[in-house]
Amino acid sequence: MKGIKATWVAAVALLLAGCGGGGGGSSGLVVSNLPGSQAQGLYQGSTSLGYPVTSILLETGEFYNITSGGGLAMTVDHGNLNAVGYYLMGSATEYTVASNAVVTGGLMVGQYLPLSAITGTIEYNAANPFLAQYISFSNTYLSTYTTPASLTTLAGTYSAPYAYSGSAVTLAISAAGNITGTGPNCAISGTAAPHVSGMNVYDISLTLTGANCVPSGVGTANGVAFLDKASGNGTLYVASVNSTGSAGFFWIAPKQ
Repeated sequence: MKGIKATWVAAVALLLAGCGGGGGGSSGLVVSNLPGSQAQGLYQGSTSLGYPVTSILLETGEFYNITSGGGLAMTVDHGNLNAVGYYLMGSATEYTVASNAVVTGGLMVGQYLPLSAITGTIEYNAANPFLAQYISFSNTYLSTYTTPASLTTLAGTYSAPYAYSGSAVTLAISAAGNITGTGPNCAISGTAAPHVSGMNVYDISLTLTGANCVPSGVGTANGVAFLDKASGNGTLYVASVNSTGSAGFFWIAPKQ
C-alpha cells in the first residue's frame, strides 16, 4: 500500500512540475508529447491475480484495459493518461461486463519502457478504505502495433458469447467497414475505420437497438478495436462506451 501511495506522490510531483506548478496553465503533457519513443501502443500481459489483460493506449493518452477470463471480456478500465518522463497518471472508469456495472472516479498510475512494457495500478473508491480496490497489471509491448490497420484484413464474421448474458453475439464487418450483427434481443449496426494514427487500431462505432437489448442502456457506443493475429484467423477485441460513459459494448471474439 505504501509503495502505491509513494508512486502517486512521485507522479503528481512530476505532473505538476511539467505543468509549471499547481495553478492554471497547461493541464499536463499528454502521451503524444513525450520526448523520444511514445507510450502509445498495444500491450498484453496479466493482472496481479493472473487474468489476461490487453491494453490499448492511443497517441492521445486515451486507454482501454481489457481484462478477460475464459476468453470473455470481463472488466474494462477506460480513461485518459497524462505523462511526464516515463510516468503515467490519469483518470479511469471500470466497466464490469458480466454485471453491466460501472464504477467511476478511478485513478491509474504507472510506468512504461519505450517499445517494451507498461505496468500500472488502478485504484477505485480511494476515499473509503473498506471499499477500496486495487488492480495491478504488467504488460509487454506488441510489435504488431506498427502494422497499418487494414479493413481488408478486418473484414469477416466474428462470433462469441457476451459476458453479461452468455448468449452469442455475431458481427459481420465488410471490406468497406460497415458492421451488421445480432446479439441477445439486439440488432447491431455500425462502422469501423483505421485509426488516424495509422497503427494497428481501428475506430469503431456500434448502435444497439431492441426493447430488451443485452447489454442494456448502450445506445450508440464509440471506441476502438484491435485484431490480434497471434493465432488462427485472429481474435477481435472491442471496447466502446456511449456518450455519457454510463454503459458500453465490450467483447472478444475469434474470426470465423
